[in-house]
Amino acid sequence: MNTLEPPNIFTQLISTVLIATLWIASNAWAGPVMAIRVGPINAARADIGMVLTDGAVKKCAGSYRGVMQFFEAPHGVNVSGLLKTNAGVCELTASVPWADLSEKFIQLTRSDVLQVRFRGELVDGQTVTKVNWMLPVPKAAVLLTEPMKNTVQRFAKATDVQLGGLDLKSSTVNADITVQSPLVFDLRVLHATCELEIHGKVVATGIKENFILAAKRKTLLRIPITLNHKALLSATGSVLTQMGKVEGKLVGWVRVKLPGSDVDLPLEFPIKLTLL
Repeated sequence: MNTLEPPNIFTQLISTVLIATLWIASNAWAGPVMAIRVGPINAARADIGMVLTDGAVKKCAGSYRGVMQFFEAPHGVNVSGLLKTNAGVCELTASVPWADLSEKFIQLTRSDVLQVRFRGELVDGQTVTKVNWMLPVPKAAVLLTEPMKNTVQRFAKATDVQLGGLDLKSSTVNADITVQSPLVFDLRVLHATCELEIHGKVVATGIKENFILAAKRKTLLRIPITLNHKALLSATGSVLTQMGKVEGKLVGWVRVKLPGSDVDLPLEFPIKLTLL
């Protein structure tokens, strides 16, 4: 039985592209901001970009300074930088340090919408223009600079799986994932589900429920997974028994509990299965 609740990656990718395209097209002239771009993301900060419509600024030049808020949190993040052209459109992109995001941000976060507001000034030579721009964007329409699974790999690492033997029909082993949270507050996880795939076939499934991702330090996520030995031998043929190891892929989802809703984060790691 497949334990992964969200839709498969291909279906999700197609639906995301369609929703983003339709949403941007329908909102292109609704205001000064037509889309939100997220990324790149690293251990220190996340870049958040406001993609501007043609009439938002007279020309894409000069600098900005002000406060960026998320979900109308009472305290925003002080930001400044230069307006830049990206793929033919003007963008206001700010680097937001994780340390500047308080727990109130998480309390207001929604899983279906990303809401961003910039309140400040645009400076072009001697001309200073005050602006107050806000845009709520459906989650599927948020533009990402890379797939979210790639971003997650920057904060999490999986170790290889070791199997004692193939005498029984099945066995339970641990899939160990080390997670380094960049946030300054703890996160509660409802569950983490995973599957071990070898040559495109699922040979093991597992789940771990109710745990905490600690703030600013590593958390060892140990997920017990049940290996189906028949499926494993079918997927690997004689390679595993002769070579003692085979390459596979660990895929899954982590469901984070938020006050308003839950958020699913994708997992995907290349691993090796070793027969001891």
